[in-house]
Amino acid sequence: MTAAQQSVWIGQQLVPTCPLYNAAEYIQVDGPLDTASFAQALRETVAEADALHVRFEVDSGGVTQLLNPPGEWELPILDVSGEPDPDRAALAWMRTDLQAVVDLQRGPLFAHALFRLAPDRYQWYHRTHHIALDGYSFSLIANRVAQLYNAQVTGRPNAAGRLTSLQAALDDEALYRRSSQYEADQEFWQARFANPPQAVSLSERVSIPCGRLIRRSRQLPAQSMDGWRALAGQNGATWAEAVLALTALYVHRHTGADEVVLGLPVMGRLGSATARAPVMLMNTVPLRVPVNLETGPDIVVRAVVAQMQEIRPHQRYRSEQLRRDLRLVGGSRRLFGPMVNVMPFDYGLHFAEHPARATNLSAGAAFVEDLAIHLHARADGAPLTLEIDANPNCYAPAELTKHLDQLTDLLTSFTTVRPVSR
Repeated sequence: MTAAQQSVWIGQQLVPTCPLYNAAEYIQVDGPLDTASFAQALRETVAEADALHVRFEVDSGGVTQLLNPPGEWELPILDVSGEPDPDRAALAWMRTDLQAVVDLQRGPLFAHALFRLAPDRYQWYHRTHHIALDGYSFSLIANRVAQLYNAQVTGRPNAAGRLTSLQAALDDEALYRRSSQYEADQEFWQARFANPPQAVSLSERVSIPCGRLIRRSRQLPAQSMDGWRALAGQNGATWAEAVLALTALYVHRHTGADEVVLGLPVMGRLGSATARAPVMLMNTVPLRVPVNLETGPDIVVRAVVAQMQEIRPHQRYRSEQLRRDLRLVGGSRRLFGPMVNVMPFDYGLHFAEHPARATNLSAGAAFVEDLAIHLHARADGAPLTLEIDANPNCYAPAELTKHLDQLTDLLTSFTTVRPVSR
C-alpha cells in the first residue's frame, strides 16, 4: 500500500463500522445529457482507475492489497424530476448512500448514481472509500469522464491520455523512499522540529480522535475571493496562502500563541510521476506561522509565503513518519493544531457544451484530532463553502457554531484593497 493508504487502513480497523471514510461529491450538469454516452464514459474511466478495484487481504504477514480486474457494478439512473423538490430528493438519496459501510476485504470501494432532475439538469453522484482515492483524485476522475464523454458525443478522437496506474504510484513511492531526496526531507523536518512549539488549539480540551465528527458549514459571499486576492496580491502570495494566514491569525487571537502550527493537506505528488494517478497519496504537513499581538494581516501573509517556500520541496515526507521521529505517537500529543484544507481544484468541466460544477459532500476523514477547516473554492460556479469538522470530545456543537461565525466574519472582512501594513 501507499503510506497514505496504510494510515487509512489502520484508522478504519479502529472503527470498522464507521462510514466517515466515505468521500463523496456530486457534479451538476446544466444541460441535457446523453445518458448512454455518460454511462460508457464512466465505465471506461472506472476501469482505468485500478485503485478502485483492489481488495485487502490480512494474514500472518500483515495486510496486502490485491489488484482485481474491474468487475460488474451498477449505475442507477434515477429520474426524480417528478418529485416536488428534485434537488432535495436526490440529496436525500446521496446522504443515505453515504452511510454505507464499506468492506475493504470484499468491496466494492465505490458507488455512482446519475439523477435526472429536469430534461436539462442532471446530477452525477460519486462516492469512494478514502483508501482508494484522495480529494485530488476526484478531480482526475471527473475530468476523465468528461473527456471520454465529449469524445463520444462529438465524434472527435480523445486527445487526453489514460489515467496513471496504482502500480506506477507504488513504484514511485518506493523509489522516493530509497532516494537521497527522502533523506534530505527527513533531515529538513527533524531539524525544523528539533524544538517544536506547542500545537495550540481553539479548545482547552484534548482528546484522541474518536471516529465521530460534528460538522458546521456556511456559504461565503463570492466577493470574499476578491478580498483574498487583494490581500495576497499586496504581499506576493496566492489567495490560498492569504486564507491560511487569516486562519492562523484567528487561532492566535483566541489563544495568544506567538506561533501557530496548522495542519496543511498536500497532494503528495510534487515532483513525482503521479500527477494523473487517481490513488490515495495525500499527506498533511505542519505549517509553522509566527504571529503576535502587533502582527497585522499583511505580515502574517508574508510569513506564510516564506514558510511555504521552505517546506514546499519537502512535502512528500509523511507526517506519520515525522510523528514517529519526534516521538509524538500515542496519547494526546499533537504535531499541529487545526487543519486547514483549501480545495481549489478547478474542474472546469463541460459535458458537450454544457457547464458542470462540483459540490463536495464528504471529505472522507473519520479521524480529526482537533479541527479540520475545509474551504471549497472552485472556478466552476459552485459557491464558496466553509466547512468545519470537529472532534466532539473537544468541541460542543454550540462552540463549533461560534467558531464558524467568527471565522466567517474574519474571512469575509477583506473585501477591499487596503494599505499594506509595515
